[in-house]
Amino acid sequence: MTKPSRQVFRAAQRGLAKLFRRSGIEAAGGGRRWDGASVLTSPQTATLAARGPAQIRAAGQYLNTPFGQKIVEAWVSALAGKGWQVRSQHPDTATARGLNEAFEALVTPLLPLLVRALVRDGEGFLRIQITAGGDIRLRPIPAEQVDPSLSRDLGNGARIVAGIEFDAEDEVTAYHILPEAPGAPFVTYKDAVRVPARDVLHIFDPLFPGQVRGLSWLTPVLLKMRDRDDASDALLMQMKTASLITGFVRDLDGSLAGFDGTTEGNALNVALEPGAMRILPQGADVTFSNPGAGIDKAADFLRAQDREIAAGVGLTFEALTGDLTQTNYSSARVGLLDFRRRAEMLQRQLIEGQFLRPLWRRWIELRALAGEIDASGAALADFLAVRFVPPGWQWVDPKNEVEADARAIEAGLKSREEVVAGRGRDIDDLNDEIARDTVRGAGSAAA
Repeated sequence: MTKPSRQVFRAAQRGLAKLFRRSGIEAAGGGRRWDGASVLTSPQTATLAARGPAQIRAAGQYLNTPFGQKIVEAWVSALAGKGWQVRSQHPDTATARGLNEAFEALVTPLLPLLVRALVRDGEGFLRIQITAGGDIRLRPIPAEQVDPSLSRDLGNGARIVAGIEFDAEDEVTAYHILPEAPGAPFVTYKDAVRVPARDVLHIFDPLFPGQVRGLSWLTPVLLKMRDRDDASDALLMQMKTASLITGFVRDLDGSLAGFDGTTEGNALNVALEPGAMRILPQGADVTFSNPGAGIDKAADFLRAQDREIAAGVGLTFEALTGDLTQTNYSSARVGLLDFRRRAEMLQRQLIEGQFLRPLWRRWIELRALAGEIDASGAALADFLAVRFVPPGWQWVDPKNEVEADARAIEAGLKSREEVVAGRGRDIDDLNDEIARDTVRGAGSAAA
């Protein structure tokens, strides 16, 4: 075998040097390493095109896979929890309490459904309607019922994009809603109805400026989840096969190697009974399959895939899988705190900012128009003033956390109200309960 010439060797060196040379901004470079890389040239158009396929695939993963179910429900628990508390700031205590109770009764049953749609479908819609009896009704709307196929120019800068109408200043003015959701039983196909924006709430987390419709939160991991589920099923079948030890007899002289069994054509089907021993004739041997080989390594690989899926949907590995075998207290707490920071941000931006606060304002306006409350003139500001308390987080280490909060209050680093709100409680309710306990305690002591 001849050695490569010096010229060929130098040419190969130059090719390798060119391949691995790094200069400038690598993300904008070219070369084979970037071949096949995904790019996003027009985010607004791309998200509209991907919204439908991602939504139906996410719905399938949610209903058919354990991880799809866990991702959605984990976020529902984090954002909706046991329910939000409403605290009207109306100066009259009785009026405020009545408003709180009425509004909580209105929104609490709908909140999990809305958050579930937000995570699974990428967006949630709620229509505010007045019933024939004059009551206010909140009607959840499937994302497909806001006609995604309706897009057209209305002239003078106004337009409809995927069922949402904008004016010349890019403000949402209306939603075009189909009378029934596509695919519903006994659906009748009619034109979409134009509903003013003040009577529709659209909750979604925009990823890019100018984004019109939401994208499923499962989008980054849908393909990986599908492959992971297929791999898990394949491993399960492999383990089932491994429990059936299969033997192969090599019979060189045609004597059936001393086995008895049923003959099918020229083949003999034999079975080895427990404790049986066979003496094979010269030239015959038996080998057994080993279908369970490599399962341990495959399990480790699947665990690595689970970590990527958890990162893609903003959950911790432990929250996604329930696997605490490789977790200590410190690492679990760090991951939990990071998750809570993101959850609190989404609570404020999406649940309070896009749902509760605008709904409260519209609810007060409709009750004032119906004459149920006297909110004329300056009194309207008293009714509109409100504070929302998100569901609190459970203690990880109750003793140490309570002591830390108490010391922070003593040092002036936190207020009692901040600490109480962090537990999902309202400080006024807590003070009332403490006062009642004090009165009861004094009465018991006097008796």
